[in-house]
Amino acid sequence: MPAGRRPHFVLFLAVASTLASAALCAAAILAPAPSAVVPLVALICVGCPMFASWEVPVALAALRGNKALATLRKSLDQLPEVEHPLGL
Repeated sequence: MPAGRRPHFVLFLAVASTLASAALCAAAILAPAPSAVVPLVALICVGCPMFASWEVPVALAALRGNKALATLRKSLDQLPEVEHPLGL
């Protein structure tokens, strides 16, 4: 599992890559791109977000795990302290 701020960075990178690819695709459509470049632009517009989102499921699992762990610790802190039944 990724630790620290890495899950946030992975999610940010996936969103930024998707937005950049959408902007590139829009620019290629609005500005008349040469016909030889269009397949390359299409490949980049589809491939880059797919490659950037490779670790998104792991990052989401890490964020959910951190949230679940924080919830567990909070509920454990609310339990009363009791003495050991054998006096240990």
